[in-house]
Amino acid sequence: MTYKTLFQAENLLVSYRKQIALQVDKLEVPPGKVLIVGPNGSGKTTLIRSLLGLVRPRTGRISLLGLNPFKDAKKLYKKITFIRDLDELHDSLRVRTLVEILSSSYGPDNVRSAIKLLGVDNYLDKRLGELSKGMRRRASLLVAVASNRDLIVIDEPFSGIDSKSRKIISQILDNKNTNIIIISHVPPNMRFDYLVFIESGKITYSGPYKDPGTFGLNLC
Repeated sequence: MTYKTLFQAENLLVSYRKQIALQVDKLEVPPGKVLIVGPNGSGKTTLIRSLLGLVRPRTGRISLLGLNPFKDAKKLYKKITFIRDLDELHDSLRVRTLVEILSSSYGPDNVRSAIKLLGVDNYLDKRLGELSKGMRRRASLLVAVASNRDLIVIDEPFSGIDSKSRKIISQILDNKNTNIIIISHVPPNMRFDYLVFIESGKITYSGPYKDPGTFGLNLC
């Protein structure tokens, strides 16, 4: 399906108690591959959680894939795949069991292809708790790689993993033919269409992709 915009926000204000976490006057992002980047604690995750209907703003209007995440949550979640920063999968879960679960949602062919691309085919009988951090992250991203939905959202896909896993994941997502939003404090080695730069809860850049390093800011 073709979308006019990927997401929009207008007069958005999100606060926790009296602390303002995010303030956006107007933001309109086109379809494609989007990187939301900024220092830790800048408001990146707050923005995406608002767009997904997981955090209710104090004021403002937001939409994702043309839908209101609070009024149209059921319809919206049929169109997206969301991978959180923190791995919520249980340590005792075997990779093979995860594969069986995903096959019922995304189709066995898609999942088999994802297994090969991510290089987890030799770990199917392992429990997630037995895997290295990089391999576990690859296993947790099976859902994103196998996804056939209109939008994939991934929060910090490269956090704390080895360079080999980072390279493999970047290449796979680079070749994925769908809308993708990646939230990261470290710019991945991928091709993006659009960049949203957040600093101290405010959008400091929103436009065609450019190397975040040109901003001269410390993203760590």
